[in-house]
Parts: sequence; structure tokens; C-alpha cells
Amino acid sequence: MNRVFALISALFLMTVGANAAPVTVDLTRGGDLSVSGGVGTFDVDGISGRVTAHNSWWTHASVAQRTDGIGVRSGRWDDTAQLDGLVNEWLSVAFDSAVRLMSVTFSHVDGNDDWDIYVDYTRIADESNANPFRFGDRIAHSFSVLADGHSCYGWHCYSTDNFLISSFTVAPVPLPASALLLIGGLAGFGVMRRRKQQQLA
Repeated sequence: MNRVFALISALFLMTVGANAAPVTVDLTRGGDLSVSGGVGTFDVDGISGRVTAHNSWWTHASVAQRTDGIGVRSGRWDDTAQLDGLVNEWLSVAFDSAVRLMSVTFSHVDGNDDWDIYVDYTRIADESNANPFRFGDRIAHSFSVLADGHSCYGWHCYSTDNFLISSFTVAPVPLPASALLLIGGLAGFGVMRRRKQQQLA
């Protein structure tokens, strides 16, 4: 019986310990993101998912990857490959399973740049310039970064938001306590069955 409880304790510690380690996903060219057909995918230390690009106009949006991070390319006339506020471009990161969001880091940032941050489609930051932006350990399945800053003089408009996302850091969500109790309960039933078989023999 003592061996069973020792095994359960060891499994618990290994599960919590393994899942607690933060994972940083490098989005720069040559990093952890593979871009194909305008969509990015990643799989780093058990953290996997995809990155998709969007804009508020009618043009096609795709993930654009540079040596210092990722942005959005909105149609063939968009040559900046950054997140531009002129057409309200945004990048969405969706995970294959829930994660603990920790931070997202930006590059190619100047004094005019700021971003809106959404977690599971709910805006949690409006016009933030925190770099890195810290999520406060939120558990979620996705987050998005939006650029929407622009200025117009007459008919001439230009983007004031022009930046890239270079990386993000998340951590796996530990196995819930209920699942650990289930494992313990199953182990207990196994011990009881074994004792019963020994008594019958």
C-alpha cells in the first residue's frame, strides 16, 4: 500500500513539475514558427498551435515573418510586413490546449506604437505600450494582438502603429486536481482488487 501512495505522489510531483515550466516560442525567421500558405504553426516542448492574420479591409491577410518577428501582409501592395494600424491588422494565436499566458514581446517598436490585446476574444488591454506585455498568468486557449493606430490629413491617411511580435511565453496548465484524485482512486481500487484475489487464493 505504501508503494502505491509513493507512486501516486511521484506522479503528482512529476506532472506538476513538468507542466509548470514556462515555454518561450520564438517567432523570428529561423525560430519556432513555420509559415506556410500564410498561416504559422508551432510545436515547442508540448505547446502547439497556429497563428493566423486578419485585417478589417477586404484584402487577403497572411502571416509575414521577418528576422525580427512576425506581422501581417494585407494584399500585394502591403510591403511593410508589420502590424499596421491603417487597415486594423491583427494576429491571432490559438493553442491546441489551454495554456497559462505569461507575456508577449514586440520588436520594431517606436514611440508611436501601441497595441490592443485580446484573450479568448475579450479585450484586456487598450492602447498598451508595455513591452513585454504581461498577461498576469491567465489561463486561455487564444490571444490576439491588434494594431489600429492611424492618422488622416484630408484624403491622406497613414499608419501610426507599425510593429512586430517577436515571441511569447506561456506555460502548460497542470493536470487538474480532480484528474489526480481519479488516478488515486483507480490505484486504490487496484490495490483492493489485488488483496481480494490474494485472500481467495
